[in-house]
This record gives sequence, structure tokens and C-alpha cells, in this order.
Amino acid sequence: MHFLKQLLDFYIKSSIHVGVAVFSLVYVTAFSDGLYKHMEYPSCVFFGTVIGYNFLKYYNVFWTRNFNFKKYYWILTVSILAAIGFIFFFLWLKRDVQINLLISGVAVLVYPFIRKYGWLKLFLVSIVVTYVTVYIPFQNVKLVQIDFYVSLMQRFFILTSLLIPFEIMDSKTDLETMNTLPQLLGINSSKIFGIILLIPFMVLEFLKPNPSYVVLLISIITAMFIKFTSLKRNQYYTSFWVESIPILWLILLMVFQ
Repeated sequence: MHFLKQLLDFYIKSSIHVGVAVFSLVYVTAFSDGLYKHMEYPSCVFFGTVIGYNFLKYYNVFWTRNFNFKKYYWILTVSILAAIGFIFFFLWLKRDVQINLLISGVAVLVYPFIRKYGWLKLFLVSIVVTYVTVYIPFQNVKLVQIDFYVSLMQRFFILTSLLIPFEIMDSKTDLETMNTLPQLLGINSSKIFGIILLIPFMVLEFLKPNPSYVVLLISIITAMFIKFTSLKRNQYYTSFWVESIPILWLILLMVFQ
């Protein structure tokens, strides 16, 4: 049992889980909007996400003089392997897709500098993930239809909503000067804000030619997770369960669509 817990902790801390979640969001776009389902781009996104999140979480640790190589050996190993995987699949992509991915990479590099503006970092993350999981996949579509604009707005709403539990949990350690959403609005108002965002997320789905009722179920699940978020929850509540919602979304689409 202790080994399984260690394995789960490593899976989360190495950013593999969030990589799978963002990978799933790319395929949600593919299934929802009838786009291509080739492996090159989603795989590139998976490895890029692992690299990006490990950079954001550990860049201070890796550059410190007191860096403990033994403690972070496996995190470093996963990051190096992810970098190799990213480069391999990146070279298979079309030039315009490569450029768009590099643009999103620049946004990741900017993140540490705007993190002190708490409310802004929330929307930056939503915009970047929306860009990677909706905007770029649609660049292979010659005739852009209403699905593109609807999916863009939907993805931004659901991602911002999903980030609310993280914002609340992080408020335990965030500096008061960061002005995060829970600090500005309070925890209860932040929850209400996150749940309200789910309304346009659901309504917009019915503007599509082939709406999916899976969106309703995902909205209900997300709303429940937001409602039951509290400072007493452990790290697995957000870093595993909330981050599993995109994975569940993809599984439901594969089963029912």
C-alpha cells in the first residue's frame, strides 16, 4: 500500500497526470468537433505539458545552490525523457503548428513573472490551455465554422472553472499581496463565480450542430467539486481528482459518442 502511495505521489509530482489531462483535452476537441485524431500533436502536447509544468514547479529548486540531485533524480529523469519525446513529435508537425506551440511555450516562460498578480495568472493558464487544446487543433480545418468559436469560449469557461479549487487550496500558502481570486472575492464568492461559468459552458454546447449531453454531466461533476472544495482537503483533491475531470470527459465521449 505504501508503494502504491509513493507511485501515485510520483505520478502527480512529475506532472504526468496533468500531462494526461491536457492530452485528453486535445482529444476532447477532436471527438467533439470531428477533427483529425492523429497521435503526433496530442503526444507533443503531452510531453510539452510535462516539461512546462515541471519547469514551473521546480525551476527554483533546480537552480538553487542547495539542489538535492538524489531527491529530484526521477523528476529530472522524467523531464529529460519528456523533452526528448517532445522534440521527436514536434519535428513531425507542420511548420505553422510548430510556431503556435512555441508561442504557447513563451507564455509558460512568462508565467513566473506574473504569478504575483494572482487573478491574472488564473486567466493566463486558461487562455494558454485553450490555445493549445482548441485553437491549434482547428488550424488544420480549411473552413472554420461556428464550432471553432463556440469551442474556444467553452474551453476557456470550463478551464477557469476547474482552476477555482486550485486557487482556493493555494490560498493556504499564497502571500496576501498576490491578490488571487479567493483573496479578492472570498472563498464562497469564488465558488459561485466558478459555478456561474459553467452556465455559458453548457448553453454554448447547444449552438453546435451535434451537441453532446456529456457536457451537462461534466458541468455537474465540476460544480460538485467546486462546492466541496475547502481548505481542509488534502493535496489529492485537486492535484488528482479535479485534474482527472478532463480524462473522465474524454472517456465519456469515447463511450457515448
